[in-house]
Amino acid sequence: MRNLVSMKDLPDVIVAQAKLQEAHPEYGKTLIVLGPVGVGKSQIAIAVAKALGWYVEVVNLINFQPPEVAGWVTQVGDQMAQLKPAWLVRILTAAEAGKKTLLVFEEFPQCDKDVQTAATQILWDRRCAGHRLPDDCLIVANGNRKEDRANVRAMPEQVVSRFTIVEVEAELDATLTHFAKIGVHPVVSGYLAFSNDSLHRHVQDGTPFPSPRSWVAVSDILWGAFTDAVKSVLIAGHIGVEEAAKFCGFERLADSLTPPTKVFANPETAPIPSTKDGEPAIDGCFAMVSSLVAAVTPKTAQALGIYVKRLPVELHPVAEAAIKTRNEALKADGKPRITSVEITDVHLSTAQVLSEDG
Repeated sequence: MRNLVSMKDLPDVIVAQAKLQEAHPEYGKTLIVLGPVGVGKSQIAIAVAKALGWYVEVVNLINFQPPEVAGWVTQVGDQMAQLKPAWLVRILTAAEAGKKTLLVFEEFPQCDKDVQTAATQILWDRRCAGHRLPDDCLIVANGNRKEDRANVRAMPEQVVSRFTIVEVEAELDATLTHFAKIGVHPVVSGYLAFSNDSLHRHVQDGTPFPSPRSWVAVSDILWGAFTDAVKSVLIAGHIGVEEAAKFCGFERLADSLTPPTKVFANPETAPIPSTKDGEPAIDGCFAMVSSLVAAVTPKTAQALGIYVKRLPVELHPVAEAAIKTRNEALKADGKPRITSVEITDVHLSTAQVLSEDG
């Protein structure tokens, strides 16, 4: 049975593992996070550590030889000595400066067995080249699983026994919250809310596929100043031609919508995206909600609520989810939440819709 943990809960698991390591420094407390390609396994640990002010050292094991991990052995005078690897020097330097540290061993299941063995000695004994890791240094490893077909090698049993093993999957809500925190383009978030099966779709034929990692790359492209022709080529290079065609169509629709500033200025009369028959256009409403929630401030929260209340009631849960995601990101940054009486009405309407659906 798989030990699945929600991406939303993973930061708490990482912090708990760090507390266990500090409480029991005599042996290793190492977490390994396994999951599909591109879901952000290592980035969550790094984000947690940086938020806490820790120094972060990332060692991509697949690019290392055993001596680069454990330290080269050389002759010093008439004796043999083990040199400190560069990553260890940086860890020890950060510890001397009073910083807690995070050591990330990337791609653990993918690296050669002898590299795994070299790293395992560090995981358990917490020693490298004759030096002990700081007691408050947390080690987090990550990698893919056999079913991900990412050239994974089976880990020896003695290696498995030294890990706390958890698995993650791509999750839309947790990913959108993270995207809001790091400033991912609102069109990307709006598209994923509209087409949530597009978050992660791994193909194993060597062609690009959508994943949280590739959507961040798409966001970077959108923030750049590129022609439509160049932009579509770059996007397809990250998420595949078919997905790029659907996304670029959604983006063109988003670009044609009323700008948020004009909606906030006249929320009672601003146009609602509609079809040729005059009916609300679902894809356009998704794009509009995403755009508005990304741009809203505490001062324009009332206008947002007024406009959303004019949308068909079945779209209120869409706005509810987007506002919740934005507020979770604002809370993490210590900023005021987006709220108003009108937004509370949307919350109540959403509760009623969900109750009727249930």
